[in-house]
Amino acid sequence: MKQKRAKSYRKQMHTLQTTFKFKTPIQCVVDSESILHAEQTKFDLVKGVKRTIQVEPKFFITQCCINHLYESKNQPAIEIAKTMEKRRCGHKGTLSSHDCIKSITCVNGENKFRYLIVTQDENLRKSLRKVPGVPLIYMNRSVMIMEPFSFATLRVVKMVEAGKLTGGLNNPNAGKHLRDEKDEESVDDADKKDEQPKKKRKGPKGPNPLSIKKKKATTPDQKQQKKKEDDGKDTDGKKKRKRSHKKKTADISEAQAADNTETSTEKKVEKDTTVTETTSEKPEKETGSKTETATEDQT
Repeated sequence: MKQKRAKSYRKQMHTLQTTFKFKTPIQCVVDSESILHAEQTKFDLVKGVKRTIQVEPKFFITQCCINHLYESKNQPAIEIAKTMEKRRCGHKGTLSSHDCIKSITCVNGENKFRYLIVTQDENLRKSLRKVPGVPLIYMNRSVMIMEPFSFATLRVVKMVEAGKLTGGLNNPNAGKHLRDEKDEESVDDADKKDEQPKKKRKGPKGPNPLSIKKKKATTPDQKQQKKKEDDGKDTDGKKKRKRSHKKKTADISEAQAADNTETSTEKKVEKDTTVTETTSEKPEKETGSKTETATEDQT
């Protein structure tokens, strides 16, 4: 495909998407004659359409066109048709591909379902040129060609563009809308200023989290054991405080009396011991004096 032709096709698809609201994937309706022609010329119909419109397509074929292919008994063409999605036309019996495709494309004088038509029928293309917003593709030998916009389509495109240019000028409330929009924008700007985050204060930062040793993952059993150990340490480490109660005066007097009795008994015991010692010394002295007198008599 030449660059000029590809560029013009790209522009046409852009206007179809913006003006007539075509959406991707583009719905392409293929008739029986184009499938038979592609099979005879050994042309890949799917790749050719993709290369032409330069957008992702989705292929459809009507039930009437499938019936025409079955009547032709061309098995390769039937296999190509089976790869496409069936589009219910709702006709009683089998109509010609011309009447069938025209009935589903032109609904109340417009392309309601945004179809792109791939056909080799010249009469069908002539009738569909009267409907605005219907892109047409046909095959010239082994080259796929997309027709330029018809007069009906160009008229609608110009009307839409003119409406965009002069729509605001002819509207009596144009200035009010602009003022309201400006007020809304100013309010939005004020809200954004209020919502601006505060500057962070510079200060000491924590350690690098990558350099800190990670804590080991503990199981619930280990947690329970740690709790028990911690409870035991708390009970053992804490010393019990002894309460010091103040003694009453009666208790103090009783204690003093007990001390006095103890001291008196000790004094008595000391006196008794001294008396016994003195009595034991006296007979010893008497015996000594008697022996001395006896020795003197003998002499």
